[in-house]
Amino acid sequence: MKPKNHFQIVDHVEDSTKNVLSSIHRSAKGLFCLAFICLAIAGPAQGQPAGRQVVNQSLQWLSLNSNIKLNKKYGITVDGQFRFVEYDNMQHMLRAGFDYYVTKKLSIVPIGYSVIQNYLYGKQPATYVNNERRIWQQIAYKQTISRVTISHRLRFEERFIQVHSKDTNDQVVDKGFTNHQFRVRYRAMANIPLNHAKMEPKTYYISIWDEIFVSHGKSVTYHEPDQNRIFAGPGYQITKNLAVQGGFLYQMLIKSNGAKQENNVGFLLQMNYNFDLSK
Repeated sequence: MKPKNHFQIVDHVEDSTKNVLSSIHRSAKGLFCLAFICLAIAGPAQGQPAGRQVVNQSLQWLSLNSNIKLNKKYGITVDGQFRFVEYDNMQHMLRAGFDYYVTKKLSIVPIGYSVIQNYLYGKQPATYVNNERRIWQQIAYKQTISRVTISHRLRFEERFIQVHSKDTNDQVVDKGFTNHQFRVRYRAMANIPLNHAKMEPKTYYISIWDEIFVSHGKSVTYHEPDQNRIFAGPGYQITKNLAVQGGFLYQMLIKSNGAKQENNVGFLLQMNYNFDLSK
């Protein structure tokens, strides 16, 4: 049996790599199809049963997002979230993740980290200020149907939430980030260009998205979809790397015991600025 030469080995490795990437691509499509079905059937599970305490509040959210492309395969995604309810602090967040570009349409974040500062806010304030840390992973897939760009995002979050309680002397004790929860969230988003055939500089567009959340953990007794966010509004692609958008945002938030619910309606202002360091 003749040994394989160098070029045959290289060809074999390339073919194997292509097969693996193709399998990942097909698996991602399957995951997003499943998630989309879950999104479609989640509506009936989000009703308001008798006895649940429901409050209606206004919200004001600001979002800064950036994707930093390091080379053809790797990048960093960063975003800052500044969230308010009734113009009072609700939650501020800094999130970052390591991006791997499988193909032009498919990307994976194998590891990310978030730092969350929470506040006592609104008509159903928590008893204590419990901040949060998260480790997260993400799969994102883009497709184009006619002139519409549809983006799917499936994110997994390992949540570490701070716990406070009172001791026998009625003193507040910080027990650290010991409330461990796991959450799955799926978002479907469509960007529709108005004055051009595709998303390019100087394009006005409409953005519409819907995201659902499902939580699990020892402290979570409500396991149906416990949060839904819906956005619709106009945007402007200023340059290839810079875009701004703003519009209507609705957030339905059911607390972990299922007994309380927030219906928050207001606006989201968002700026996306991307860097390409690969050139």
